[in-house]
Amino acid sequence: MYARRLTVLLAICLGCAWMAGAQAPVERTLDEFGPIDTVEAAQATLQAAVQALLDEGGGVLVIPPQVTQELEIENLQQGERATSNEGPAVTIIDYRGGFTEFLVAPIGRHQTGNWTGFRVERMLNLGEGSLPHWGTQTAQAIDNFIISGSSSYMHVLDEAVEPGEDVRCYPNTIRGIWIGAYLNITSSVMGYAEPMDRITVKDIGWDAETRRAYFTCDLEFEHPAGALIYNKHNVNGLVVEGYCNADNQTGGEIQAVRHNYAVGDSFCISGIFRYMGDVFSGFGDEGGIVLNAETIGDLDFFRSTVEAVNPDNDEVVYAGGKCNAHTLSTSRPLINMNRDKWITQGTVMIVSPSGTYQGEEYPGVIGGPGNAFNYQGGAIIGSADCPWDESIIGRFFCITDDSEVLLPNDPSTVGGYGKPPDRPVYRWYEIKAVEPRPDGTRRIKILRVRWSAVAAGAPNLFDAENYTYDGHERPLHYAIAPGAWVYDVSRGWARTHQTGGVLHWEHPRTIRVTPNGDRGTRFDFEPGDEIEQPVGPDPWQPRPLRIRTFDQIPSTMPSSTIEVQQLGRVQVPHGLSFGGIITRRDQLEQRKDHRPAYDSIINLSALSDIGLEFNAEVMTAAIMFRQPNDYAQPIMWRVNQPYGSASLTVRPDSGDLWFRGGNLDLNGRTVQRVTGLSATQTPASNLRGINIAVKEGATGLTVSFATPEPDAAYAVSITPSWLTAYAVPTKSAEGFTVQLAEPAPAGATLDWVIVR
Repeated sequence: MYARRLTVLLAICLGCAWMAGAQAPVERTLDEFGPIDTVEAAQATLQAAVQALLDEGGGVLVIPPQVTQELEIENLQQGERATSNEGPAVTIIDYRGGFTEFLVAPIGRHQTGNWTGFRVERMLNLGEGSLPHWGTQTAQAIDNFIISGSSSYMHVLDEAVEPGEDVRCYPNTIRGIWIGAYLNITSSVMGYAEPMDRITVKDIGWDAETRRAYFTCDLEFEHPAGALIYNKHNVNGLVVEGYCNADNQTGGEIQAVRHNYAVGDSFCISGIFRYMGDVFSGFGDEGGIVLNAETIGDLDFFRSTVEAVNPDNDEVVYAGGKCNAHTLSTSRPLINMNRDKWITQGTVMIVSPSGTYQGEEYPGVIGGPGNAFNYQGGAIIGSADCPWDESIIGRFFCITDDSEVLLPNDPSTVGGYGKPPDRPVYRWYEIKAVEPRPDGTRRIKILRVRWSAVAAGAPNLFDAENYTYDGHERPLHYAIAPGAWVYDVSRGWARTHQTGGVLHWEHPRTIRVTPNGDRGTRFDFEPGDEIEQPVGPDPWQPRPLRIRTFDQIPSTMPSSTIEVQQLGRVQVPHGLSFGGIITRRDQLEQRKDHRPAYDSIINLSALSDIGLEFNAEVMTAAIMFRQPNDYAQPIMWRVNQPYGSASLTVRPDSGDLWFRGGNLDLNGRTVQRVTGLSATQTPASNLRGINIAVKEGATGLTVSFATPEPDAAYAVSITPSWLTAYAVPTKSAEGFTVQLAEPAPAGATLDWVIVR
């Protein structure tokens, strides 16, 4: 009874220990040991049952459903832990209330360095077998032994192959292939073109003539040289995949909370990655990663057509097929994509919160308790022919110019899992208000969420050139579509994540939406209308890693929010690396927003004693500014007017240190080892001559530069050691001449300074 066979199997997996040579544990029910009709009786029976099973060498005790819920059960007893697997234990399985609860042995059994009360072990050792096509094979395990059968292989054919049996295939490396391996061979060079052969390796051999390894298999298709041979398996220990389709605030799909009230080294989440192989196996590998965080903006959203509506119950029934029903969620709108119901007449001007148009500014306003209400500024101004009135409130607005829409053939660059969409992706904002303007036009306000959900002025555009401001008008096309907020997807959501988005079985396919001003009009949902639930238009991009510290007492030892120690024998190429697919300014046109990948690579926004400190020697430079493509890398300071900013730059063409901004103030210090002074961009090669001897009785002197000047465009200042008038009648790149009114006395000298 109570799924006895399953329970016995679970009892074995739970690692219940028993004395060496004793009878194997058996499953017993609590009522076998005494009365269970009252809490007191059941408590006494529980204690007797546990002791009896321990005396028998351990066992499994089942709490049947008829035991009162008021009985509190704890599993606290186990035989004394020994140095071996000895020590009887009891595992309790509680079936009360329709739930199954396992109360495992408090100490457990010694297994692979740990004493555990519950253990699941998988040993993947397929011999000459193979896992199927590229996928994720997950074990719920503590110890996950991957012995054979899994692949991490992606390489290419060295030469073309024809269809047939026992075909020789020459890969560019045999490493990672075994007899029985399951592999895919594509039909394009370094690509995934069909047709593909999904093959099992029959044999591995060596071609003595060409001195190459090969494997044999049966092929249905021909494949060119350079075709991919690949199969990769994830055989990780645990995967938790959550589908969030209703409003919530989840502290983490996997959450570890440690209340550390005691002393001792304490690790909340610890990852240790031991390696002995090369780790990198071929094309597509990411190498060894202990903690990996990735964010993906998913554009493959719900779309379908309306089959039926039941306005009395707020219901919209959609058609099956390719619909991506697994992406349905509450608090995203359902947009009516029937363009006959759209308003598109006229154009709009979008003014940014920092812009000025027709002499008027539209700044954002932050207010409310704790400044929690962030009314984002800007304006959406319709042209005079926009047919806007109060009826559009509650509908949804978007800009339809290609530069503000993600298109299937969008020319902007994206990499990794950021795939192009298969249909246009519009950013739909609910219209919250319509306001008249003095010139007879109208302005609309849209819902934007930044801390609060408020009627904001303007959307955040992809392309800054699309904003309108004084001297720069940019009319944009738009659409206003009917729609409604989805509030119930309990009978609309379906497991189409496993079918490529296709819903092809009987399903209610019912979405419930909020009523609005279009209910019952020609703008309401009707059978045949195309519908979609688009992506959120205004995301706060997820942060792959956030660290917050709430320490209350000063640290007794130096501490870091992030600590990186390189304790290996050899150099790690980069201590901290930031990368991207855009590296040059001439690639900005390839981005949707025409902006660099990062606004700031590192942003220091907290008060600190030292912003950046070097506590170890550096071999080459403390800070290195490389200047790719001959573009200067300035250091810039924002300052008050009149300068706005000051910068220090090294010119890539000359190596000159170039300061722009205010004055150079040395705070009472000197300038030393100066070759020359120049008020232009032409450097001076000479500065001065001191105590130049002048021959007694001389009325002239020629000064020759040690290093010629670029030209004669310089000023000369002369200081003779005797009282006389003087002139500089000639200047050249090589030097200058001095004419003296009074002949030089004995021991006369002359000083000179030039400035370009």
